[in-house]
Amino acid sequence: MWIRKNHLDLLKGRHLPIPTQIVSNEEFYPMSQTAEQARIEKRLFEMAGEKARRLGMSRREFLKTSGGMATAFLAMNEVFGPVFNVGVAEAMEAAAYNEAWPKDQFIFDAQTHHVKDTIRGPLAMRKITGRLGFNQALAGVTPPEDALHRANYLKEIFLDSDTVMSVMSGGAVGPVEEHTLPVEEMVLTRNTMNEIAGSQRMLSHGLADPVRAGAIEELERQATELNIDGWKCYTGNPYAPWRMDDQQIAYPFLEKAIELGITNVSVHKGLPLSMRAKEFFIPDDIPRAAKDFPDINFIVYHSGMRHMMANLPPTMTGLGDNGYIEWTTDLCNARMANPDMTNVYMELGGVFGFSVITNPDVCGHLLGQIIKAFGADHMIWGTDCIWFGSPQWQIEAFRRFQIPEALQEEYGYAAITDADRDRVFGLNVAGLYGVDVDAAREAVAGDAIQNLRAEYREAGAEPSNTAYGWVRG
Repeated sequence: MWIRKNHLDLLKGRHLPIPTQIVSNEEFYPMSQTAEQARIEKRLFEMAGEKARRLGMSRREFLKTSGGMATAFLAMNEVFGPVFNVGVAEAMEAAAYNEAWPKDQFIFDAQTHHVKDTIRGPLAMRKITGRLGFNQALAGVTPPEDALHRANYLKEIFLDSDTVMSVMSGGAVGPVEEHTLPVEEMVLTRNTMNEIAGSQRMLSHGLADPVRAGAIEELERQATELNIDGWKCYTGNPYAPWRMDDQQIAYPFLEKAIELGITNVSVHKGLPLSMRAKEFFIPDDIPRAAKDFPDINFIVYHSGMRHMMANLPPTMTGLGDNGYIEWTTDLCNARMANPDMTNVYMELGGVFGFSVITNPDVCGHLLGQIIKAFGADHMIWGTDCIWFGSPQWQIEAFRRFQIPEALQEEYGYAAITDADRDRVFGLNVAGLYGVDVDAAREAVAGDAIQNLRAEYREAGAEPSNTAYGWVRG
């Protein structure tokens, strides 16, 4: 049964600070809750109930506190081993974990989304579940307000998380009229949030689809009329797939990007939208394009990671034990074989979040290989939110996660340092987009969004502790 996670949380009365099963943004089929995740959920409820009683509050109230977040990491450590930096004392003090981290950490989320107002949830999955009747559990239940829209973006990104800046991204998939968020709407969100703030809080991608008719003219329109900040493209668009090293299709686009002076090209790789176009999601076209266009920064979204679908039969996944990051590994090997490939950056949207809550070893291999091959200065923070609700749980997970020592010893991975985390969280992407971090810190410190955030928290507002993508019920 497929069901939206916020609806499932409503049915179960379950609003956990960290998801205990993979949530899908519609770009992949989520796997069922693993045995380990079920144990974490059970243990989290037990510990939260005990701590809530001692603090004189309900379990649900406790789970929305910082102590509830810390308790989730304690439960994960019990099941996965000591991969998260968390202390028992943190779980008993409402603001303890906030004190453990730098107050001025510059977190710049390179991949955020919402959908246009005419969409009531993810289109493709909604059609599938409606046609096949998988949502029977919702009969008689009034679903909560659909929170995938712009109206909820400010709350989830800037009020309920430590995110300082973000990039509005989208998908050039299918005909323009079927885009989940047209480029005009993406730019409207950027402009609206910056106007509200009175400072630069957001950037926006343009949508590049070099296969469409009039592609070059459309690139110029977006650059000159909409003042977009970078490009986002889907080589694996199942309607018309293409390769980044295609000299007839991609190269005119890249040449035009240089001419327009917008040279950050973000490309969806990994997480195949369609097995029919699977080969076009493989990042094996990046090395040649990067060599031929040294003035372009190629930002590989999702780091080329395939997916995590371990509960499906091998014939459906084609994955071996380590197949989840096979494409990422190949790109890392290409980088190590070519030290001059310095214009390729690996983005973590979605893949860090679902791997860290499912299999820390897979997450350790993912981060370890990227840092070893590209360096921490070429890893980009992204969360794929608001599909996954507020990005705060992902921020906390990355602050606390350490590559397991056994993997460091066996594979020569370096431990993640505090300096690495600062680079990944925001300094790297700020450098790519020409954002002066010191000036940005000063500007946002007293802007309207920062003041609203303070008022919001003083009023006792609480995070939703849910996500809006799909899960297996």
